[in-house]
Amino acid sequence: MAYRLLGSILCFVFFSSGFWACEPDSFSSEPSLKLTFSSDTVVFDTVFTTIGSSTRYLKVYNKSTKDIRITSVKLAGGSSSAYRINVDGRPGPIVNDIPLGSRDSLFVFVEVTIDPTLSDAPLLVPDSIVFVTNGNIQDVKLIAWGQDVYLHNALTIETDSVLPTNKPHLVYDYLYVKPNTTLTIPSGSRLFFHNNAQLVVAGTLKVEGTADLPVTMQGDRLEKFYADKGGQWGGVWLSAGSKYNSIAWADIKNAIIGLMVDTCFTPGAPTLTLSHSKIGNASYVAFLARGAKVDVDNCLFYNSAYSCVALTMGGRYRFYHTTIANYWGDYMFRKGPALLLNNYYTYQLVSGGPVLVEPRSLEEASFYNSIVYGSTSNELGLDYRYNGQPVNAEFNYNFSDCILKVPSNLNLNDPIHFTRVKRDDPKFRDIAKWNFELDTLSPAKDVGDITIANSFPIDLKGRNRLTDGKPDLGAFERVE
Repeated sequence: MAYRLLGSILCFVFFSSGFWACEPDSFSSEPSLKLTFSSDTVVFDTVFTTIGSSTRYLKVYNKSTKDIRITSVKLAGGSSSAYRINVDGRPGPIVNDIPLGSRDSLFVFVEVTIDPTLSDAPLLVPDSIVFVTNGNIQDVKLIAWGQDVYLHNALTIETDSVLPTNKPHLVYDYLYVKPNTTLTIPSGSRLFFHNNAQLVVAGTLKVEGTADLPVTMQGDRLEKFYADKGGQWGGVWLSAGSKYNSIAWADIKNAIIGLMVDTCFTPGAPTLTLSHSKIGNASYVAFLARGAKVDVDNCLFYNSAYSCVALTMGGRYRFYHTTIANYWGDYMFRKGPALLLNNYYTYQLVSGGPVLVEPRSLEEASFYNSIVYGSTSNELGLDYRYNGQPVNAEFNYNFSDCILKVPSNLNLNDPIHFTRVKRDDPKFRDIAKWNFELDTLSPAKDVGDITIANSFPIDLKGRNRLTDGKPDLGAFERVE
């Protein structure tokens, strides 16, 4: 009985297999059936030559009630195209016989790599993806802007050098300036950095931007999605011993640490003069100084995951007409104040050993005609205690004619640290759009010290703050 039952089952299986194998092709060949697409054009932002792009995708739909077979999907430019396609896991430049069920869809993934050209200006690189279905020919346009660049891959600058400005510079790994060597970056220069890449300066850096032609430094992902994403590259590091650096009219954004200035070992030699620059949207700190000597004027430090400005391990710092504004994400996810002052560091001689404290005197941290504000209740961090005890080092700081976001229990009448300082909301023009200029009703208007403004008359927009004889606080002069 069991054998007869097993035989019946096998006969059914064989009969069924034969039945389905002989079923006629169910794909419709009606010419009226056409594909639809998620977009009629796939657009890439500027792509650096030889580097390649991120991946874009196109979704292809069969919105009919019948199954169809796509005869071919191919790049119009064929194997010589700058583009590459992959159709549901099958690589191009041509893919044939692709089934697409009723009311189903498939993905076409697209990448592009642009060869170097002799042109220094961006160039348009077009192509198209051609679909043939039931005799119908449809296409989707491909558009990318290519840009030739100077590529620096783990490059060391060994002699005094000036970067050319006729096309952008793309840095992989690092661009290193040796001790006793000067790198000059002229106005209008554009520097793009790949993931974790850094500009490391052991010698001297001269950034010579202007109001009309600033120097820009940012990550190399130019898609709109990455426009406001921090942590895309390592940042600029003026390493220990670097001196006589000057940075003017620079825009440094979307790094891990925008600008780090390390200890200067040369007595009497200033580490850095920083003016008319914007540094921000950093995934750690926009401006980090460690025992350095820095003068800053007419600068904006904004939106960082920890602090916008961290002056650590002592040092000497002077800030004039500076705006420090931290509105990174939601305040619950930010770990530090907009401005941090510190006069020590800790270390261990052996792993697991006792924590040792090294005092480092904060000789001076002075702020004039400036604004320190943000989204938390306290945007000023005063770190001069360890385990509840004051560190045995100087901790000198003062604010004159400033607005500070500090709690009500901080005594702003203390004449040693505060002179004409208030807590009022400065009323920035549009925080969501990173516009930290002053609104019409800002309490920061017309209350700056004129003697300071006389020494730093041009604001971060290139406007003269002395025109009305009443300078505003911060980096931006309000012009009605």
